[in-house]
Amino acid sequence: MAAGEVQLIYLFSGLLAFGAVFLAFVPALHHAWTFAASRRTFAILLTGILGIGLAAVLFVTYAFSDPLDFLPIALITVGLRIASPFLLYRGVQDRFEAERWWSTGRWVLAIVFLLLAAILAYHLVRLASGSRAQDLILLSEQLAMALGASSLILRAGLRIRPRDTPEVWPIWAAAILLALAFVVVLPYAVPAFEVVYVISGLIGWTVGILSVIRDL
Repeated sequence: MAAGEVQLIYLFSGLLAFGAVFLAFVPALHHAWTFAASRRTFAILLTGILGIGLAAVLFVTYAFSDPLDFLPIALITVGLRIASPFLLYRGVQDRFEAERWWSTGRWVLAIVFLLLAAILAYHLVRLASGSRAQDLILLSEQLAMALGASSLILRAGLRIRPRDTPEVWPIWAAAILLALAFVVVLPYAVPAFEVVYVISGLIGWTVGILSVIRDL
């Protein structure tokens, strides 16, 4: 494994750990602070934060050394890449559907999705021929995909947060960190699964295009 890939693996582990902390422990700490929990409770929560960070690093490092153990991580990434474009479209639609220009905006969104799908199709052809596309072009597609993935994680996080925790910024932070970890960093950390990521992303943008066309 190249030195650059090892660094990306640790970056993925760090993003995963911080994302889990923001998603689970920051709301718990707020809850404990609001209700004046004991020092023992705070100590338990802080120990949990450190433990989950260490566990994430150890788990990911071990998983990357064994393809079978890496399979769950790869499946999460594939699932996010397939579902994210549809959720990205729904999020944009919910935000701007009432605007006068939305009928035109929907066409623009369909064209953008088509261009992103074309980027992946071109990249897939390049991979089949033994060459690579420019990383900057692929990064633009991954960042767009990360927007949809963060929307999916945000919705899940809002469902599990304590009802007496009104702040949503920890969940937003967790959604962004986890989306960047799975959708942006992971394909570079494990290039052996690159074809799977490209195909799943191509399926995802195609689903997004079909969703937009259905509503036209």
